[in-house]
Amino acid sequence: MKSIKIILFSFFVFSFTTTFSQTTADEWYKKGNTLFAEKKYKEAIIAYEKCVAIDNKNTNAFYTLGWCLNDEGKYEDAVKNLTQAIRLDKSLLKAHQELAYSYRKLKRYPESLQALEKALELKSNSAITYQSFGDLYDEQKESKKAIEAYKKSYEYDNNKEVVLYKLGYLNNGQENFTEAIDWLNKATAIKPASTTYNELGFAYYKLKKNDEAIAAYKKSLELKANGTSYKGMGDVYRRNYSSPKIPEALENYTKAVELNPSSSGSFFGIGWCYNEQQKYDEAITALKKSIQLDPKLVVAITEIGYAQYMKGYYADAIASFKNAISLDSKNKLCRYYCGLVYVKQKDKANATLMYNELKPLDKELAEKLFLKVVVL
Repeated sequence: MKSIKIILFSFFVFSFTTTFSQTTADEWYKKGNTLFAEKKYKEAIIAYEKCVAIDNKNTNAFYTLGWCLNDEGKYEDAVKNLTQAIRLDKSLLKAHQELAYSYRKLKRYPESLQALEKALELKSNSAITYQSFGDLYDEQKESKKAIEAYKKSYEYDNNKEVVLYKLGYLNNGQENFTEAIDWLNKATAIKPASTTYNELGFAYYKLKKNDEAIAAYKKSLELKANGTSYKGMGDVYRRNYSSPKIPEALENYTKAVELNPSSSGSFFGIGWCYNEQQKYDEAITALKKSIQLDPKLVVAITEIGYAQYMKGYYADAIASFKNAISLDSKNKLCRYYCGLVYVKQKDKANATLMYNELKPLDKELAEKLFLKVVVL
């Protein structure tokens, strides 16, 4: 019986060893490619690692392993494998491009730039390389350089929606709204997207093309329910009409916070609308939420100070106005209303102080305050 067990054990060991030895580097590589095609990147990583452990000359295995590691957020490991791929083949363009991505995700920007420059040496008309330049500059807030890089990418491939969107988004940031609209319309022609229509809505809003802005925001909502579109429409109704459309603005801001309860700007819009309707308690509630979400949102702090002033909460109002002034040293409106609070309190000394601070900032507003101070 013991001899049978030994024979069986020996058979299993032989079978396992034989099976393992038959799994060649090429077989692991092919298995990795199959898993990669199925987007099973974690499993593909294991297969490629087994491949390169057996065959450390398989350039494509090192490259694809690096790609998968990037997708899994393992950027340091990706750098090692992509660097090895480049050692094996310095002309492998896609490895330089992927390495640039790894370095960018690690915020090692000079090395990312160097990898892209090498990629450009290998192929001077690569849309992907120029797109990566744009991504790198955009991440570093170098908008003008990013725009130029994306334009070069578009020059070599005019069918990439993401590049067109970026050009629209960045031009909006540069206040080139008409140019932004041109790029964004090109993007929607290729692939309609909610975020793209939101950028279009913003550009039209800034140009005071109200109908077009509302239409763009509504198109965005058709594609995806989102708070950004509702806030955008609220801003159009609140800011772009000579007589603000308060009910419409309030309705949209309310929908915005239902979808995005972390939108400080939407809560500010609600508070502003309630102040206009003289519903100061409701305004204070909304504005407190806005400030809680963004303690440095000066317009919300100013607006809550106004509501507190109108309700007669003078100590709170003064605290709000002084807070806003500490964040914005040239804030005219807060000094004016803080002066009015001091007038209400018959505090001529502090009211005069506000007048003196306001005078070099806004003479007309200062004179309005002075007329109330002199009668104290």
